[in-house]
Amino acid sequence: MSDLLRVKFAGLDLSHPIIAASAGTTKDAEHAARAQEAGFSAVVLKSVQEETVNRYNPFPRFAVIRNGVPGYESTSFMSYEQAFEGGIDEYAETVRQAKRRIDIPIIASVNCVEEESWAPYTKACVEAGADAVEVVPSCPVGLFVREAAEFGPVAERAVVEAKRAAGAIPVGVKMTQQLTNPVHWAVRLGESGADWITMFNRSPGLQIDLGTRRPIMHGGIAGHGGPWVVQSVMRWIIAAAPHLRSPISATGGVSRWEDVARYLLCGATTVQVASAVYMKGYGVAAPMVKGLTDYVKSSGLSGVGELIGAAIPHVKSLSEADRSGRYRAEVDPALCVRCGRCRGICIYDAIECEAGTQARVLADRCDGCGLCEQVCGRAISMHRK
Repeated sequence: MSDLLRVKFAGLDLSHPIIAASAGTTKDAEHAARAQEAGFSAVVLKSVQEETVNRYNPFPRFAVIRNGVPGYESTSFMSYEQAFEGGIDEYAETVRQAKRRIDIPIIASVNCVEEESWAPYTKACVEAGADAVEVVPSCPVGLFVREAAEFGPVAERAVVEAKRAAGAIPVGVKMTQQLTNPVHWAVRLGESGADWITMFNRSPGLQIDLGTRRPIMHGGIAGHGGPWVVQSVMRWIIAAAPHLRSPISATGGVSRWEDVARYLLCGATTVQVASAVYMKGYGVAAPMVKGLTDYVKSSGLSGVGELIGAAIPHVKSLSEADRSGRYRAEVDPALCVRCGRCRGICIYDAIECEAGTQARVLADRCDGCGLCEQVCGRAISMHRK
């Protein structure tokens, strides 16, 4: 592989920014090896948790939910996948086995309950050969759900204790999105010594079966991820990145190379992938790497680093948005297929389109909102009045 996608991340030299995230897909040395063979540049092992109830998976624990406005459905991936099935000693042995089998960096993932546990858990992972350690002071399910007001102080102590035990090995922290101000805590955690910030852990979610009138799967709250979350994560990354000295690792909803590129443009240095591996297999990595490579080449960039944060200067403030209202829709007769969809969604009654006839915009009624252009995607475009 060329150096076009190579990145430096918290002291780790990665062949590209796409990492296998902590999940059941990275639960042991065998699955870490699969991630390497598929083309991921690093692997975050499944978290070891001090809270013993979270070491055992309930059944069933996965659900793919397809919902939304008909014709615009989105996918949510709900899971109640718990932690590594063992204690810290077994986890350290897993780190050692993974180090013997694979060459890409191995990032251990540690999730503790007691303040005094972060240091020994981190030390065990470092002594086993982990290249980095990610502390996870939150969990979307189980007894270990942190309240928003509690997460920040707990996370700060976790970073400080883990750094003390890790020596020269980099330590990152995985944030929850369930905070009033994620930017504030991202900055605070960086100042506390975090070598990188992972944004974000899954959010808690719930789905009700209308037939049984009960929660689906195991019958309770589950982690809620999938493609729906990408825009929310991007919003916080692009807000936090200008204020951070520590790099960001983005995670949540990545399903294609375009998601990777957008996360990088918002300011992330690496991007972690999990739900796509569950739903499509480890083979998702290769097309992501190829797509990103082709995009960097076609953009005339010398390397992927030029993408990182490139969108940040172009985010407009509230007062800078164009509110002139000097726009209207126009229909290209050669491209209109006479489907009538545009007429049905125009709340201003600005489009005439009888069954089987060509659409026509009434300029004096058109508000210029742009929705018809988005729905059509073919024959309608927006122009200045």
